[in-house]
Amino acid sequence: MNPVGKEYTLSELARLFGVKLQGDGSIVIRGVAPIERADRYHITFIESRKFLPPKPSMITAGAIVTHPSLAEKLSEFPLILSPTPKATFARIAQIFYKGPALPTGVHPMAWINPKARVEANVRVGPFVCIGDGSTVGKETVIMAHCYVGSNVVIGSGCLIYPGVIILDGCTIGDRVIIHSGTVIGSDGFGYALDEQGEPVKIPQLGTVVIEDDVEIGANCTIDRATFGETRIKRGSKIDNLVTVAHNVTLGQRCIIAGQSGIAGSSILGDGVIVGGQVGITDHIVIGNGVRIGAKSGVFYDVKDKMDIFGIPALPKEEYLRIQGGIRRIERLRKKVKDLEEIVQKSLTGTKR
Repeated sequence: MNPVGKEYTLSELARLFGVKLQGDGSIVIRGVAPIERADRYHITFIESRKFLPPKPSMITAGAIVTHPSLAEKLSEFPLILSPTPKATFARIAQIFYKGPALPTGVHPMAWINPKARVEANVRVGPFVCIGDGSTVGKETVIMAHCYVGSNVVIGSGCLIYPGVIILDGCTIGDRVIIHSGTVIGSDGFGYALDEQGEPVKIPQLGTVVIEDDVEIGANCTIDRATFGETRIKRGSKIDNLVTVAHNVTLGQRCIIAGQSGIAGSSILGDGVIVGGQVGITDHIVIGNGVRIGAKSGVFYDVKDKMDIFGIPALPKEEYLRIQGGIRRIERLRKKVKDLEEIVQKSLTGTKR
C-alpha cells in the first residue's frame, strides 16, 4: 500500500467522520501507524484499557483514536473519540493510503471473447481470459492471470487480484474484492457409492452467487451447488484458506476466519462470526449472531446469538465449566492417591 501524500487537521478528520474531538484540533496528521511506531504526524488508536501502554511517555503519536471511556486516562493527548475506535481508525487509514498499482485500460495480452461485454472504465491486466457471454461491470479491475469462464456476471467496482479463477455461470455482485488464488465455482464434493462401494460422481449443475460488498481472501474455494446455488450474502468477509462447500448459504455480514471449512448445504444466518480452523458439518442451520470459537467442531443446529466453543462445540458457559474441570483433574488425582495411601496404611495397621 502506498501513501497518497494528503494531510488533514484533527478538526477536519473529526468532521469528516462525524466523531468527537478532544484537544488541539489544529494538529496536522499525515498518516496512520501502530502505537509503537507512530510519530507526531501519525494518528494511532487504542481500542480498550488492555491496550494502554504502561507509561504515557511511550506514546509518541500526534493523536489517538479511542473510546470515550478512555478519554480521562488519555487526557494529555489530542483524541478522536468514537464508540467504535478500530472502525473509525480503519476509515481514517483509507484516506491516507491507496491500494496496489492497478492496470490501466485493457492490456493487449488479455483475451476477451467477442461475445463478452465489458462496460466503461474496466481495467484488465495481462493474460486475463474472459469467456463467451460473460459481463464485467463498469470500473471493475481484473488483474493479471485471472480466468473468467463463460456466462459469468461480474458487477461494478469489483477488485479481482492476480490469479483468481471464476468458473462458468457464476455471479459476482458490486464492489466485491477477491484475493489471489481463490477459485469460485469449482465442483462440489459430491459422490454416491454404488453396490461395489465405488464412488460415482454426482454432476454439479448449480452455480455460485456472491452478493454486493463481499470480500474473499486468498486461496479460498467456493464450490458450485449440486443443484440451485451456493450463496454468499451481502457484506460478508471471508479470510484466507477457507472452504465453502456446495449449496452453502452464508448470511449477511458474516465473518469467517482463516482455515475454516463449511460443509455442504449448511446455512449460516446473518452476522455469524467463525473463528480460525473451525469445522462446520453438512446440513445444519446456524442462527443469526452466533459466535464460534477457534478450532471448534460444529455438528448440530445452533440457535440465534449463542457463543459456542470446543469439539464438539458447546455453549460457552458449559464449555468453560468443563475446561475448569479438566484443569482440576490433576489435583483430584493427587488427592485420590493420598487417600489411597492413608487407607492402605490404615488397613495395614489394623492387620497388625
